[in-house]
Amino acid sequence: MDKTKGAVKFIFWLSVSVGLFIYSYGTYTSGQMTSWYYYKAKTDGYAVHSTYFKKATKENPMMLQIGKFDKIEGLQAVEVKKGDRLPKNTDGIIEKKVIKEEKQAKLEDGMIKVMVPWEIKDAKGFKFKDTFKHKGIETNPWSGAWNVMMVLLIGLALGLTAEGFTDIMGLKLDKIVHH
Repeated sequence: MDKTKGAVKFIFWLSVSVGLFIYSYGTYTSGQMTSWYYYKAKTDGYAVHSTYFKKATKENPMMLQIGKFDKIEGLQAVEVKKGDRLPKNTDGIIEKKVIKEEKQAKLEDGMIKVMVPWEIKDAKGFKFKDTFKHKGIETNPWSGAWNVMMVLLIGLALGLTAEGFTDIMGLKLDKIVHH
């Protein structure tokens, strides 16, 4: 293969690689990838973004405003029923049974008072930090398939870019024959 064909191959696959990177990065930064993953409510409760209230304590509780928000920003919660599509920025659900127990969170003056956003638990001999993050969420199974497909496409495009580069440099690598 001559160097001109190698250059065309290199430029084409390099542009495909860059396009795939930009597309993947754009879906990540726009929140689209997250909304695909955090998809539907698996239980009745309140959709929240747990990062905003992770430093709440019994002495310094945080109050979440309950409302109908398309996107959770700050100390907000959206009431959801099992099967409902989650608002953007949701990463967990405070279940109604947790609210009724009033140990971690409770309803107070039309708001959710979060007192214990996480606790150390023990299960089968292992200690772990139990939080509201990922709780009560039904993920979209196609989001995982999309991630795998993007990694495979980027890997293929980068491999073909490298092949075009070796063609430009005039390197001819012999394939190993296995007997």
